[in-house]
Amino acid sequence: MNYPKTLVFLLVIIVCVLTSGCTSGSETPAPATPAATPAFTVTVTSTPTTMVPTAKPVTTATTELVRVMPPDQQVNVLLTKDRTTTEIHLQYQGGPGERFVNKVMMRVYSADGTYKEFEMNDGKKPLPGDEIVVPGTKGKDRCEVFVTSAGTRYKVLDDFAVGGGYY
Repeated sequence: MNYPKTLVFLLVIIVCVLTSGCTSGSETPAPATPAATPAFTVTVTSTPTTMVPTAKPVTTATTELVRVMPPDQQVNVLLTKDRTTTEIHLQYQGGPGERFVNKVMMRVYSADGTYKEFEMNDGKKPLPGDEIVVPGTKGKDRCEVFVTSAGTRYKVLDDFAVGGGYY
């Protein structure tokens, strides 16, 4: 009774399977086409990576590589520069890794390449709200921020302090 309808239905299914190429097991799969290359790539490795701003030229050689702290040891620091007084402010804001932090240090480079180092809280364990305030110049001052956490020194920030911005 429904024998012709069932036969037509089975033939349609077999034709679909054969045309889709699902029955071939001996052929090698076609190589995947490479995706478009992004403007930059982020590679997570266990070794430190260098972070150099592309829009801002580096006037001096980077002294150390920027190292990402482990997620459970990360802390927040805020770098600002006052436009009127040219003072550079680095504020320690704490974070999930606050209990591991032993020391925060900032190195400020002037335009001629010389630098000075400043330790937060005289090299003692910083508390949230502690701040380093240092004189800057009217130009771009390059700042490197180092955090010693659980006995390991991390360079967490390497950027130019330009008046009026948050980093």
